[in-house]
Parts: sequence; C-alpha cells; structure tokens
Amino acid sequence: MVGFGKLFIRDAFFTAGAAGEPGILRVCDPHALIQAAGYLKYGCAKESEFVFFRGQSKHYKTMPPSIMRQGKTAASQNKRLRSLNKAIDNVIAGNTLLQSLPKQVVEPLLQHYGFKTTWIDLVDNIWVALWFACHHARSVGKFGQYMHFERRQVPREDNSEFAYVYMVAADSKPGSLAGTWTGPKTEMVDLRVCCPSLYVRPHAQHGVLFRARGGVGGRPSEYSSQVRGIIEIELGQALRWLGEGEMLGVRSLFPPPYYDQGYQWLLESGYPGHEVIGSIAHVGS
Repeated sequence: MVGFGKLFIRDAFFTAGAAGEPGILRVCDPHALIQAAGYLKYGCAKESEFVFFRGQSKHYKTMPPSIMRQGKTAASQNKRLRSLNKAIDNVIAGNTLLQSLPKQVVEPLLQHYGFKTTWIDLVDNIWVALWFACHHARSVGKFGQYMHFERRQVPREDNSEFAYVYMVAADSKPGSLAGTWTGPKTEMVDLRVCCPSLYVRPHAQHGVLFRARGGVGGRPSEYSSQVRGIIEIELGQALRWLGEGEMLGVRSLFPPPYYDQGYQWLLESGYPGHEVIGSIAHVGS
C-alpha cells in the first residue's frame, strides 16, 4: 500500500504510526504540502484508487460517519438508519428539485447540507481542506441547526497547535450513474457532476463524498482503513498560507440562500429536524 514512509521531501518530516496506522508527515512549506499530496495521488492511482482530502483540526485515529458516532450496537445503528431513510423520504416529498435527482445522490447531498448520514465529506482541493482544518464548526439549536465557523487562533508561541489534512482513498471503478464510483471497498459521489449547480455549495467546496461498502455483517462503523496518509502543519503556518482571500471565506464556501437556490429550497422543504439525523443547517457568515 502506498504511504509516506519511503518519501523524502525537503521541509517534510515523517513519523511512523503504530502497526496498521498510516503515520504522520509534518510539512513546513507549501511546496512540500503540494508535493506530498501529489505523491499519494499518483501512487494510489496505480492501485486503482482516487485520493481526496479531508481537513481536520485534530488527529483522530478513527473515521466514523456522523450517524454512527453514537449508539455503537447493531440494533441502535439500524434504528438510526431507519430514521435517516424516513427523513430522506420526507425531504424529497417536500422538494420538487430533489425528486428529479437519482435517489442514490440525495443522501450524500443532504449530508453536505447538514444531515448526519453514512457518508463522509471530502474535498478535491487541498486549500479547501486546509481551510476546514483551520476552523472550528460551532452549532446550537435543538438539532444543531444553527452553525457558524470560527477561525482557529494560535494560543501560544510554542507551536503546539496543528492543522491536519487526511488523504483518503476511494475505489476508481465508475458506477452506473455519471459522477459515481463503486468498487469492492467503497462508494463515491462527486456532487459537482451528479447535481446541478443550482446547489452551489458542493461546487464551491469541490465536494465529494465516500463511504465504505457493507458486507455480510453490514456496513463498517468507521472508515479509517481508507486513510492513506496524514499531513500535519503547524497552525500558525497553515493560517499564514491560507491568508485572508475572499474565495476562502465562509461566504464563498457556504454561499447564502440568496446565491445557492438549492440550499434555499432545502431550507424551505419543511423538514423540522430530528435528534438523530439533525437538520438542514443554517450557516451564518
């Protein structure tokens, strides 16, 4: 399996992980960041895998989808999935545009706009991933429906805070629908291809989603086996690299309903929210 263990890049330092873990590559220069990302994309492509990015403010050893982060028993997870399917049907019933989309696309699309589902958000742009790694998402409301993003601050001068970019692999076998890929291990949806740009957010974020495929015992409860590498950047450096450009701001990455008509229609669908599934999030800028 391709990883960072044998890679040498100027201004990058690798720390091996425990058995079965990908290890962490600390990069100290934007060129090293780009080269490391390209190394894994190129290497994994030879093994019939696409590699995408996920920005995180902390290093987690597991990667469960949002709907599986509570209630670990099979019975509890099955109950959550039944609630999710019911919620999806309710939203589709109240949204004419969703009714025109293939149903296999609707769940990942709703995930992108706030629902808790079996999918995990990735992006196809490393600077967008770094943006997410440099911000905290804050939510309030009965269903966490009111959300905003706060830029992280460097609390001290000892460089103890980091931003992380996870390199996540998905199978590269095309599915039956344009913009989908279904292989032996994963399913992937590229919302930029599957959904019209009336839904602006996925296009603004270069958004793709993936999930692990289920087997005889059901779908795995976490997907960390698909992580091919983890890049670590000192938070102060990451913030300087991002700068203050308008294209990497909340208003650009989460366009308001005035610009994102699909988002407006989702908010107007009438779905009230659910304690397990969440709701369509109102994102403040």
